[in-house]
Amino acid sequence: MAVQNTLPDPNNRINDAGQDTSGSYGPGFSSVTVTSQQPVVMNRSNSGLAFRSINKYQKFMVDIKYNSLTKAEFDIVYPFLLQRQASLEAFFVELPQYGNTSAGTKEVSSTAEAGAVSIALNNVTNINVGDMFFVTDPNDDTHVKTYKVTKISSTTLQITPPLQRKIDTTKAGTEQVSFGTPRMRVVVPGSDIQYSINAQGLYTFSVKLEETLS
Repeated sequence: MAVQNTLPDPNNRINDAGQDTSGSYGPGFSSVTVTSQQPVVMNRSNSGLAFRSINKYQKFMVDIKYNSLTKAEFDIVYPFLLQRQASLEAFFVELPQYGNTSAGTKEVSSTAEAGAVSIALNNVTNINVGDMFFVTDPNDDTHVKTYKVTKISSTTLQITPPLQRKIDTTKAGTEQVSFGTPRMRVVVPGSDIQYSINAQGLYTFSVKLEETLS
């Protein structure tokens, strides 16, 4: 049985052994806030001209809030997060609120180099500007970056941030981009994961996550 490495939610379950083929589904999110963090350095000349440059890589930050949880619901998700905070282990979180089920999954039609800001697909039916997606590459398990669509021209997508790794369509297998339920590889960046319990025994809980590629 496979170890569950996706945050338990209504589509991803986990059992007492931490496996993903049986057990309980996790609680849904009451809200999810996604922030794109792209540090920029700006200097100005004596004449007022601005010189801007990017001095760090782009990453997404995710702030998940839950409705009030019963103990049974809370004990599905909280131990999962505690273990990964203590071990510094990365995991995936699925973001159905940011998905486009109509677009589904598309095939990449031509090779794109790392750093490219566009990718060509076999079709762009139902894809919208602003859609979030991730890449599935049978030859590269380390391509775990999450992207956003900024423009659509014919069958080519303009994306942000630039491609983190090369997509090589000349190799065996089919490279795809998935829009239906975007996923993001994350860690718990802070030193605290806090919760509270009210007089009715319900848990109030939220968690902040940070995208990571390693």
